[in-house]
Amino acid sequence: MTKKDTASQMRRLVKKFNDSGQSQKEFAARHGLKEGKLYYWISKLSKPQQSVAPLSTPKKDFVAIEVTPEQEAGCIMIRLKSGVEIEIPL
Repeated sequence: MTKKDTASQMRRLVKKFNDSGQSQKEFAARHGLKEGKLYYWISKLSKPQQSVAPLSTPKKDFVAIEVTPEQEAGCIMIRLKSGVEIEIPL
């Protein structure tokens, strides 16, 4: 059974549990489930799904830089508008 099949089956069982009016212990016993597994799926499916931004979407506050260190320089200095300076040794 694939993860997708398992998740689909558990969604059906959790819906059935919610409609049953039984305790988790009773429902799990009647359906051959471990109580902990039923609890896990109830809690997992009750949380709102988090959407994941695609990796190709750049953040607006990120600025890409290209660094070509010169032989004389011993470090790269980054100065932010806020006055913060970041020194990276080469």
